[in-house]
Amino acid sequence: MTPLRVALIGCGFIGRRHLENVVVRDDIVLHATADVRQEAAREFCQEFGGQYYTADLDRVFEDREIDAIIVCTHHDSHTPLALRAAAAGKHILLEKPMALSTDECRRIAAAASQAGIALAVNFKFRFAPAVLRVKELIQRPIATHGQLSMEAMPEGIWVRDPVRGGGLILATACHALDMIYWLNESEPVRVHAEAVPSIPEQGCNVTAVTATVRFANGAIASLLLAEAGENDYLGKWLHQVFDGKRSAVLYEHFRQASFSGVEVPHFRADDEIRADGTFGVLDDFVLSIRTGKAPAIGARDGLRATLLAQKILTSLRTGSTQEISPDELD
Repeated sequence: MTPLRVALIGCGFIGRRHLENVVVRDDIVLHATADVRQEAAREFCQEFGGQYYTADLDRVFEDREIDAIIVCTHHDSHTPLALRAAAAGKHILLEKPMALSTDECRRIAAAASQAGIALAVNFKFRFAPAVLRVKELIQRPIATHGQLSMEAMPEGIWVRDPVRGGGLILATACHALDMIYWLNESEPVRVHAEAVPSIPEQGCNVTAVTATVRFANGAIASLLLAEAGENDYLGKWLHQVFDGKRSAVLYEHFRQASFSGVEVPHFRADDEIRADGTFGVLDDFVLSIRTGKAPAIGARDGLRATLLAQKILTSLRTGSTQEISPDELD
């Protein structure tokens, strides 16, 4: 079977992580790297064995030999790049967040559907082996806790910019927002949030946020999202799941899970390349292109995470609980 040919747009930390997965497979090959910083594109192309590198995105979108594009750029560029990729008939693996507004998410989804291409969003932790073990053992949670606790991002970093990055909640905590949904597999119906400071700076930047989420099946979740320090033992992410008889704790960047009420009380991912789930996302993306099956993490998932982030921000600004109607996820 001829390997799929992929182009990477955005040659930074996340782009490197994707290419580390590409080069160990024989069903997909790197064809091109692109970045506004041509030197970065050149470095990645040479390191990972691409055919060419460029700062000219027209060359990538017009290249008929490219089957798929991995988008790892600043968040405000996700929508225009995804729309161009769809118009060119290229399958898309899109870094999180899918987009910084629900309207943009819907535009991307519509373009991908019209073009008949696969669109996957990299909420990678769903494919982490430790998360899959939790899903297997605790299928109907009553209560869930999701936590992102990290060191403060540097002042002036692009992620903080409400236009380019979206801030803590839209840019980074979207992983936790997707995870609480995924652990429950029920749509969120209500959100309430509090923060420090109480009014988000520039509409999106806060130091710490707590939120509660109610799901359609009656389950509840709590969230703690903060740039207030990181615990070395637990790591950046901590998620807990309870079903009344069993419980699980996910920690160390979703590499480990500890259980109560089950026969084997601990799980640790031994395969480093698969541990954080990024390899699984690529695996599913390739399968989707080959078979026509919808990606496991698609446009609706990207829309949901952005919608939850926006609802949290609206709750912070207004001080009121935010309802989520089913049609907002269409």
